[in-house]
Amino acid sequence: MKQLLLFQPSVETLRFFSERLAEEYSALGYEVALVHIHEPFSGTNELTEYLKRGETTLITFNFHGLQREAIFHTKRKKLLLWDVFDVHCINIVVDHPFYYYEELNYLPKHYLQICIDEDHADYMRRFYPDVPLGDIMPLAGCRARAAFPFSDEESLPDFSVLRPFSQKTPSSPVLPSAERSTDVVFTGCYTPPDFFLPYMNRNGEEYNSFYHGILNDLLANPSQCIHTVFLRHLNRDLPDLSEEDLRNVMNKMIFLDLWIRFHFRGRVVKTLVDSGIPVHCIGVGWDLLDCKNKSLLTITKYSDTSVCLRAIADARLSLNVMPWFKRGAHDRIYSSLQNGAVCVTDPSEYLLSRFADKDLLTFYHLENLSELPALVSGLLSAPERMQEIAARGTAYAEKMLGWDTFAKVLERYL
Repeated sequence: MKQLLLFQPSVETLRFFSERLAEEYSALGYEVALVHIHEPFSGTNELTEYLKRGETTLITFNFHGLQREAIFHTKRKKLLLWDVFDVHCINIVVDHPFYYYEELNYLPKHYLQICIDEDHADYMRRFYPDVPLGDIMPLAGCRARAAFPFSDEESLPDFSVLRPFSQKTPSSPVLPSAERSTDVVFTGCYTPPDFFLPYMNRNGEEYNSFYHGILNDLLANPSQCIHTVFLRHLNRDLPDLSEEDLRNVMNKMIFLDLWIRFHFRGRVVKTLVDSGIPVHCIGVGWDLLDCKNKSLLTITKYSDTSVCLRAIADARLSLNVMPWFKRGAHDRIYSSLQNGAVCVTDPSEYLLSRFADKDLLTFYHLENLSELPALVSGLLSAPERMQEIAARGTAYAEKMLGWDTFAKVLERYL
């Protein structure tokens, strides 16, 4: 029996993803252990007793467990446990890799990286050509449930070996579109872009001008890969930078990725509410959105992923704004399909190659946001058409886009 190790980090979404994989692999017959990453950590003895040299595979997201945490090193020689026990480490990176400059300099001996966007893989091939990569694997979607296993963080043990799941907790029924109480939902937080201005101004006007030049480039053509735009401006203005310098500098510019992401996230929601279309936003920060018709903005503060899934399952239309994945997908899209909401999203090359417009997904374009209200109101005024789109999306997503499928595809690397 293959032995797996997954983590429950402090980041709720990543913990949720890990727990879904743990659930799927346990159901497939794997021996699965979960490690709750926090300090003080009391599970060291159980963890080292569990590890079998050369026979354990670690699966993590965004380098959790690979960030030089002291709790995963031997006490005397400070050696990484995963190297001592020849653990095979699979890291699913759900953000652009330039966020992880430090972590990519300290990889374990047996390491494989999974990217969720082809641009991210291209970045790795150029700047980290010796790092092994798996296939591009956008994250799975998930049906809403009344309760998920391991959902109470306060009760999580530091280390636990799961008993095999004979049956997962049942999913909530998919409501017909006409029985849903919300027209439009968006699940995700918001930060006003002005929050990032101090980062642009901190090194003087010359740097401020340089950063705004990059943002203006992205605003003028939102279909561009962000690190390609970074490199174009860096190579033009700082042509003597080495490859190592470029890696380091791009890591110091991640606030630009956040600025452009939140800029368009806010504009999309503002465009709808200012045109008279109510939007229910799940996430912190939306009270800071500058819009005319704030009375049309319903805000529920984010608590966990299950709240988002239940909100999508009660909405006719689920709005998505891609977090600058131009050759990938986002789990918000797949969860929308699985829960029977019509998903309206900006496209990516990956999505356009797999989904026809107005079949399973409906596309809008960031360059033409003035057309978005008519697109959304047109869908909401055609309930039968929305039900047909939703039914097709749910049937496809149940077969192809869930965590069960993701686990089986990832299984080739275990």
